[in-house]
Amino acid sequence: MTETAGAPVPDPQALRRRVLGTAVLTLAAFLAISYVISALGVSSGWLLPCLVLLWLLVVRPLLAPVRAANTLRRRLAYQAFLDQREEDGHA
Repeated sequence: MTETAGAPVPDPQALRRRVLGTAVLTLAAFLAISYVISALGVSSGWLLPCLVLLWLLVVRPLLAPVRAANTLRRRLAYQAFLDQREEDGHA
């Protein structure tokens, strides 16, 4: 990340790679979990709790920087809007 006017600027390519990597990892983990459940011969009802754990333990932590970058982008856009509004003389 580079610094511009005191605020870190997220690298869009790095964020795209992170999202794509998380998607590939999640798909592979889903297929592995599905295969294990099928091979064990247990009820397919176990798939849902396993996917919830996959989401909580893998997907959410890996996508945390993406959420932070989106929050930063929104905050900077809103601040720019307020600055422009102030420049134009609006209350």
